[in-house]
Amino acid sequence: MKLSKKSEYALRALVCLASPEAPAMLSIQEIARRERAPKKFLEQVLLALNKAGIVQSVRGKAGGYALRGEPGTVSLGDIVRAVDGPVAPLPCANHDAPVKCAACPSLEHCWLRSLMLEVSDAVKAVLDHVTLAEMCRRAEESRRSQSTQALMYEI
Repeated sequence: MKLSKKSEYALRALVCLASPEAPAMLSIQEIARRERAPKKFLEQVLLALNKAGIVQSVRGKAGGYALRGEPGTVSLGDIVRAVDGPVAPLPCANHDAPVKCAACPSLEHCWLRSLMLEVSDAVKAVLDHVTLAEMCRRAEESRRSQSTQALMYEI
């Protein structure tokens, strides 16, 4: 499984919004600056996250985006599905709306589909286990380790 650029930017934007030191509301310009993301692309991503109920937007001069709820209640799977749709390695492995592959005789009797459903279920289990709070914790650990490495030097 490979994450799309949309999912990658969604994860980065949400970690930015959920960060403990982030203000209650961040403008799209500020998120784009902090995450070095293209503003136009970020608009599409945040629109999908807003539609999914993960973020909320407020218009106006003091407006912007904010996380809707607690970081511990949003999973990596929620985010990926909000911007990319169902997580399935093949169209036939989508539990909600399977699409028969061209070379497949039937959805019910395809050995490859049954295998891909197992793969899909395993990936979903991992994606749904990791929360935005965990992602924020890992991002903070990474920032701290980078800053301590930057301070180390030899003479």
